[in-house]
Amino acid sequence: MSEENHGGSMPVLSDFKGQGALYDGLIRTLDDCTFVHAYLISGAAGMGKRTLAKLMAQHLLCTGECKPCGACSSCVQVREGSHPDVITISPGKPISPDVKAGMAGIPVDEIRHVIGIVGQHTFVGGRRVVIIERAEKMNPPAQNALLKTLEEPLAGTVFLLLSESPELLLPTIVSRCRALKLHPWPDEVVLSALSAHNVSGNMAKKALAASGGSIGRAISIAADEAYWQRRRDVMQDFFGISARVDVLKVSTAWKDRKDESDALLNDVEDMIRTLMLVRFGKQDEGVIADYPEPWQRLAREGELSSFMKLMDAVREARKLRLNQVTWQAVVEQLLLSLMEEKSKWST
Repeated sequence: MSEENHGGSMPVLSDFKGQGALYDGLIRTLDDCTFVHAYLISGAAGMGKRTLAKLMAQHLLCTGECKPCGACSSCVQVREGSHPDVITISPGKPISPDVKAGMAGIPVDEIRHVIGIVGQHTFVGGRRVVIIERAEKMNPPAQNALLKTLEEPLAGTVFLLLSESPELLLPTIVSRCRALKLHPWPDEVVLSALSAHNVSGNMAKKALAASGGSIGRAISIAADEAYWQRRRDVMQDFFGISARVDVLKVSTAWKDRKDESDALLNDVEDMIRTLMLVRFGKQDEGVIADYPEPWQRLAREGELSSFMKLMDAVREARKLRLNQVTWQAVVEQLLLSLMEEKSKWST
């Protein structure tokens, strides 16, 4: 399930059955009350971290007989974001009066404020749940402050840390949480969610191919015309280029689009990955129908080493960008790398 209610009805824990052993183990510990005091829910954007956290909070605070019932006042309040014993921390949206709204990251004062709250009695009298979104955005002092609490857990309080980049968290924090890593969703699950949002046919196939198994991403990009226009530009300029004399023209055109540099590199990487998935039977050939013929030939006959070389070229472009190399120079080097591989399949 995605970060929002993408299926057209209220999400339920059984929506996560597609996560296999992760789901089975989680349900078992929730049902028999052997859950732990802290969980680290990780995965790419749109995989369902926030949805899972809210459903876990419903289960932990539900007053119904079959948990989570979805109908009791606690379940309704958690779903609506108004339960007094659910504390949600998000970067830029502080709950502490000492932290300015819009401040980047999650500062230590925010964590100290939350620790002060969880040290008091709950409002309803049951458990308390603390959800920390983008947990990797906690600065080092904030992470250290949280670590002290995780080392001496408070009875009745469960921390749910959500992260797209758990490697940026202190290893000691990670070690004190039970890991719930959400994996890419099966194609049929993503397509079903797209269908529920009236996305079908070729657009559904294209959104699926570019989604990386993320339902939220698939739905978002399916409705984003600016995204598809940029992809058409990338296809034409980066995968369609065949003459070295055109490199300067293309790089000059993209020089003024440096604010899209991250998106461009992601697009190129996604397109290469799609070619690779077709080559190894993970995607239908129809998803590369708009690629120039040399690239389609690569997808039919290429060796893994060819795809890895192309991926390395994108990684090198990212590295150059971080090292303050001019964007136009980065574009030119990437173009030359793509042209070199394309030329091998043009005869």
